[in-house]
Amino acid sequence: MEFVRAHPDENPATTLVATRLTDLAARASQLLQAQRTQQLAVASSVSLKAGLRDTLEEYFVSLVGIARSAAEDHPDITVHRRMPRRRTNEATFLTTARVAVAEAAGIKALLEPYGLSDGLLEAMNGDLDAYEAAISRQRNAAAAQVGAGAELRAVVEDVMGVIRNLDALFRVRFRDDPDLRGAWKSARNVAWRAP
Repeated sequence: MEFVRAHPDENPATTLVATRLTDLAARASQLLQAQRTQQLAVASSVSLKAGLRDTLEEYFVSLVGIARSAAEDHPDITVHRRMPRRRTNEATFLTTARVAVAEAAGIKALLEPYGLSDGLLEAMNGDLDAYEAAISRQRNAAAAQVGAGAELRAVVEDVMGVIRNLDALFRVRFRDDPDLRGAWKSARNVAWRAP
């Protein structure tokens, strides 16, 4: 683009092609920014999820401990008394925790003498909602990142087509000027970062 600006051409075809190059470069820049923004959103969501999961696991340990203590006196209680495995996937962990909280809330009066508080159930529900929202944000950001990457690849292909078009125009225009022809060859060979 800098070369085209530095060497304006009165040929309307060249002007149209140069305008297309400028438009495509602007779109590529927007897509790169969108892709980077979504990468950061994914990373942020992953970090948030990790912290929330650690906190939820601590809450779960408390809830399981309370349920086990209560089960010694009330063997018929239905509160989930086993921790999910450490590597349990997000959906299973979320479902297991929500079921345990719902079960505990259903027999709250029975578990209160063993240490269950409204604060624990409220904290777990709040963090479970935040965890679920972080999962959703991560998935949405990852999908947007992939979409931006795919569109960026298509725009780069279009940019390369425009450069080939300019190359054809400039070969004729600069056929008698080896310095400008060499400058154009140098300008068109831009090192591209892979998207």
